[in-house]
Amino acid sequence: MNSYFASVEQQANPFLRGKPVGVCAYLGEGGCIIASSVEAKKFGVKTGAIVRDARKLCPEITLIENNPDKYRSTTQKIFSILNSYTDVLEPYSIDEAFLNFTGLVKNFAGAQKITEEIKYRIKNEVGDWLKASQGLSFTKFLAKFASDNGAKDSVSLITNIREAQNWYQRLKLTDAWGIGQKIEIRLNELGIYSLLDLQKHPVSNLMQSFGKVGYYLWANLNGIEIDWVKNEEEILPKSIGHSYCLPKKTTDKEYLAKILMKLCEKTGRRLREKNLEAGSLSIYWGYTKIRGGFGKSFKIGDSFFSSRDIFNKAFRILQNYQLPDRVRMLAVSVSSLSPRKEQLSFFEDRVKKQKLCQAMDIINDKFGEYTVIYGQMWDTGDNARDRVGFRKTLRPDKLQDEVSYD
Repeated sequence: MNSYFASVEQQANPFLRGKPVGVCAYLGEGGCIIASSVEAKKFGVKTGAIVRDARKLCPEITLIENNPDKYRSTTQKIFSILNSYTDVLEPYSIDEAFLNFTGLVKNFAGAQKITEEIKYRIKNEVGDWLKASQGLSFTKFLAKFASDNGAKDSVSLITNIREAQNWYQRLKLTDAWGIGQKIEIRLNELGIYSLLDLQKHPVSNLMQSFGKVGYYLWANLNGIEIDWVKNEEEILPKSIGHSYCLPKKTTDKEYLAKILMKLCEKTGRRLREKNLEAGSLSIYWGYTKIRGGFGKSFKIGDSFFSSRDIFNKAFRILQNYQLPDRVRMLAVSVSSLSPRKEQLSFFEDRVKKQKLCQAMDIINDKFGEYTVIYGQMWDTGDNARDRVGFRKTLRPDKLQDEVSYD
């Protein structure tokens, strides 16, 4: 879906259509833009922009505080349409999915007919202002590649590797799914400056420099399937996390601890909801004046699932670090996920901890979020409220492309 949250707002309010719109985590000057309309993007207002900067770029922009229930409801309607065509459907994020038509159609013409019908039904049954870019190909990577780089609100086809090479000739390395600026720099060091260079580069050299990632890059561009479309039940998330742009920019660690605890509770709740536990933790914060911020990722000896454990490990990093500038945003994420096990620990009462978390979750599920809270969260009020996130992984060096914005 194109400019999804902003398009949903424009669908809901016809007076916003054709006008620059920014959907924000919150409306304060320090808030983050989590989605911008097509019209706002023309002024340079991108996801992750700060509200005050967005106003400078586009004084006439209409800013709206995000409405998670509205976006989830719209997504449910869209996914209901997708599910009516195939049960081999993989949700990739709240506004993106992979569908496998293998065995349902005989050729690309039949598949294109289905994709055109899906587009028509989304506009007719969900909203005529909503736009969808669709990619159709013989591998998962090339289908997304066509969707990402084809014309907006259209169906783009890549039916063979020669057609793919025509796309490679006119696009940059970073236009390919999975290639960011850091990988681009490393590829340049190998004398690879274009997608065609990467496709033709000896795979053994790529594997020597990147390991299995090198093979994935080479195989994707050469039309070799290395992944498959998975049902939602088969998908194990790579990470779960939350971030928050602070309304109060500060070095006060007592205040930061309250917000961090709330982010850890949101993360822990989602972790337990999926019956998972984590083996790694990442924490990141960004500064107000100093460019960038500080991030640390590390593995934990024993896997964990409780919000308190997440907080204790994350806050220890923040507590021992001297802040050179006011913090403007906080993020926490857990990874190395696996199904939660019932194995006991020699060093702690794991069963007691599980029962405590379960009791709190049951109460909060029944009577509303934050009915029962940790004392550390006291007086956080509306901070870090419910937000819709994208299914991405937290990496401290490239936060704005990845985690959900709160």
